[in-house]
Amino acid sequence: MIKNIIVLFTVLIMVIVFCGCSGDKGESDILDDSDSDEHEYDDADIDVVEPICKTPGEGPYPLKFTDITEELGLLDMDVTGSQITVADVTGNGWPDIYVSMASKEREDPDNPKGHYRLLKNMRGKGFKDITFESGLFSDSSGNNGLASTFVVFADMNNSGFMDALNVVYVDRGTYSLEGYRDDFSRVYINKGDGTFKPGPSQRFHEDFLEPIASVAFFDYDRDGVLDFFAARHYGRFGYLDTCEQDTLYKGLGDGRFKNVTSGSGLETVAPDDEALVAGINHRPAWGVTACDVTGNGFQDIMVSNYARSFNSLYINEGEGLFEDVSIASNFASDDNEDYFDDQFFRCYCAEEANRDTEYCKDALPPSIICSQYSWIPGYSDQPFRLGGNSSGTLCADFTGNGKMDLFTLELAHWHIGGSSDRSQLLTNENFPQEPFKRLMEEESGITRPRYGGWDDGDLGGLAADFDNDGKMDIYIMSSDYPGTTSLLYQQQNDSRFKEVAKESGTLIARAHGGALIDIDRDGDYDLIVGVSFMRWGSDTSDYSEKPEKQWIRVLRNDTGQNANRVMIDMIGGGKEGKSNRSAIGARIIVRAGEKEFVREVQSSYGLMGFQNDLFQIIGIGNICDVDEIEIRWPDKKGSVDIFREVYANYVLRIHQEEGLTHHKLEDYFKE
Repeated sequence: MIKNIIVLFTVLIMVIVFCGCSGDKGESDILDDSDSDEHEYDDADIDVVEPICKTPGEGPYPLKFTDITEELGLLDMDVTGSQITVADVTGNGWPDIYVSMASKEREDPDNPKGHYRLLKNMRGKGFKDITFESGLFSDSSGNNGLASTFVVFADMNNSGFMDALNVVYVDRGTYSLEGYRDDFSRVYINKGDGTFKPGPSQRFHEDFLEPIASVAFFDYDRDGVLDFFAARHYGRFGYLDTCEQDTLYKGLGDGRFKNVTSGSGLETVAPDDEALVAGINHRPAWGVTACDVTGNGFQDIMVSNYARSFNSLYINEGEGLFEDVSIASNFASDDNEDYFDDQFFRCYCAEEANRDTEYCKDALPPSIICSQYSWIPGYSDQPFRLGGNSSGTLCADFTGNGKMDLFTLELAHWHIGGSSDRSQLLTNENFPQEPFKRLMEEESGITRPRYGGWDDGDLGGLAADFDNDGKMDIYIMSSDYPGTTSLLYQQQNDSRFKEVAKESGTLIARAHGGALIDIDRDGDYDLIVGVSFMRWGSDTSDYSEKPEKQWIRVLRNDTGQNANRVMIDMIGGGKEGKSNRSAIGARIIVRAGEKEFVREVQSSYGLMGFQNDLFQIIGIGNICDVDEIEIRWPDKKGSVDIFREVYANYVLRIHQEEGLTHHKLEDYFKE
């Protein structure tokens, strides 16, 4: 108390002497020092509000979700899809949704097939289809219904409205099909009313091939303008020599982008023996994540690669330079290189010509019919072929130590054996001084039953504190193989995780894509989930019967709103010398009850465009009093704002230039 009085008195003297301002508590004056990168705010600078305290007891709290898909009218609208992206495209504070079948085909606006939909959130009461009136799928000539594999959203020109990158996945197989040669990935600029116009004409490849599987928007050089990294899959599926360079594009601030990969440290080369061993070859990428794992204020790049290739981790050193630490960081793959239970290896050794070789000594007979298999001695047994089929990486402070950990998402199959990486938690204890620590399933608790001919089809994931108890949870979408379902791992007080999908109401067969969304703006994260019909037959190994269509599911969170939480609407300065408008890359540190709760504002990631609600919800459980909130802005100076005398359970509007204001949750998202 004495400390606060001294600080308050000092602030008032400074205001009177230097500004001639009154310093009334109702005002929100910013203490600015041109020579300082850090601003501190106390009760003289923050509006006065009454505390709101909840008393939920000690968490974790039993999670309960309710399926409200039908209630929202989405079944009547016949909304289907496997991939879902969330963004507030209308700028009214309510998150809208884009749903995609990940198709490469055009739509007929007069007779659409449902390849994609853009739906406006009607303030939590339902959705309005604005697909073709939005302009997001039109060209400059007025042709509507262009192809759209997936869309990711970002404020590319700092207008305060979300622009869009409509990605059309084009590989050699697609390009050979009639009618697909005219559609390509394009930028669309938001006109400020939720409608779009085509951005500046540009292509993201030297020729027509654009097998872009993932896009991460971030401000790699912290100049206040968003850039993006595009991860590319095979040019021709299954042929490693058709993989190409992943690319870094610098935003120019008007919807144009410049390829700045060369000289950045992100370069890879065509595969040869030396490049494969070093892990510097072009690889078939499936996902990319941008996240600051070093804590230096710059977001780093993690590329998740398919075909059991090494994954890639590039440290952002600033000034547009990156260092490849994929292998040294322990991110490239796990350390299980035992291929003796790989059925393809056993098939190789079952051939008469190979049985008696030293290579096949002690090999067991295969458990599969060896009609088709691929195993090449000297290649298939090497570390660069004993990684995982990685679809994406989640980046969050799972351990609560203030450092960003990683969770890798993997496809794995019984017949390939233990050398194929499985989804795994990598903890950050002191990176980059020490490599990430990979936790075994038994250690983390992130386990699952595997019987007979099992498959892990983990194609996507979400990281959030669903019950707002202060500990991060993990939702995995597993699909495309018999018996695959979503999995919800709730973190317990011993830091281990417990799978609770069935009892929480979040178990969905063949869950493929999804997003975090506070759909009703009640202060907790709800779920929207898409499904796949891939390999979904009539066999009894599936969790449930195949539905008539790939209807998306909306699951309302009925638990999280009962705990204390800090809710933040982050707004960057959006001009030279300030953060990008969406504050992508900002680090949020909430200090309360002698604990720190750390979040990072992130944009798109993962296979085919995962993107979540930007509304920041930080659970603090049964703690009501917040000591302070620290914001580390992603601008040139690495500016820091520290706010004291702030309160939980309000919406905190934090603007880089205007400071912090409190708003009642029920009032903030009204007209």
